[in-house]
Amino acid sequence: MKRLAFGLFLVLANPRSLAAAEAPAAGTEEPADEKASEAEAPAPESPEAKKDELPDLSDEVKEAAAEKEEVAATATTARRSWEDIVVVPRKAFLKGGRVELQPFSAISINDTMIRHYAFGGDLTYYLTDVFSVGVEGQYFIKERSERESLVGFQFNRVTTLNRFKYAGALVFGYVPGYGKFGLFNKYVVHWDVTLNAGIGLIWTEIIPVFPDDATWGNRNISPHFAISTRAFVTDWLALSIGLRDYIFLDKFEPLNRHDYNPPDGSATRAMTLQEAKTNATSSLTQNIMVFVSAGFYLPPSFQYKKPR
Repeated sequence: MKRLAFGLFLVLANPRSLAAAEAPAAGTEEPADEKASEAEAPAPESPEAKKDELPDLSDEVKEAAAEKEEVAATATTARRSWEDIVVVPRKAFLKGGRVELQPFSAISINDTMIRHYAFGGDLTYYLTDVFSVGVEGQYFIKERSERESLVGFQFNRVTTLNRFKYAGALVFGYVPGYGKFGLFNKYVVHWDVTLNAGIGLIWTEIIPVFPDDATWGNRNISPHFAISTRAFVTDWLALSIGLRDYIFLDKFEPLNRHDYNPPDGSATRAMTLQEAKTNATSSLTQNIMVFVSAGFYLPPSFQYKKPR
């Protein structure tokens, strides 16, 4: 009894022991300080409140959408620009249905005794881009070469020569080839090759051995063939260079004009003008000339009739 009474006395005398006895076991409940912190912590905000506090992103979204549209438009434009590139581009110059007025100058290159300069022009109509028909006319200026005078001094011989006066012809043309090339790594020049064949007349005149003798003229049928190349400068201008070969049967002064033996057996004498014409010497003549010309086209512009 004494022990039990003494124990109760100690418990009642020490209140801390009583509080510890009444406190829950460690780890079963949260400390009082943590509970107070939780009590004092603010309540979680609602989604609506958070949405109100977020920054306004409408401008950024609009800018991003605009950039996306711009990129799409650029890609579409790039695709369209590629559509304009074709494997075989159009010809840069069309001649079909147009008229070409072509003044030219030329020089003969195959006769070593006499040289001729020519000035004239071509009038050509292009039925298509490759076929053409036209007319040409030219006037000649003669020049005796130094070789002709040297032959007379060295061999005591005088050559029989004729001078060309003027000529005209009907000409047919065909363009078998067309191309382009780069110039100075900067310009693209378009060109073509033209073949021509024609027939016409050429007027020539005798150059007498003795200057005081009477002279006469000849009119000869002259077919010719030509090849030329043309470079197109603008829509209405082209420059060309080529060769033309005129072939005809010409008549020259007879060699025995002053030592003529008449058929009636009379004494040797000089021929009359009519006798000289009758006894003239025929010879096949080939006149090769180098031509340089400029072509002007009418109308000055052209238009494609078919879509690409």
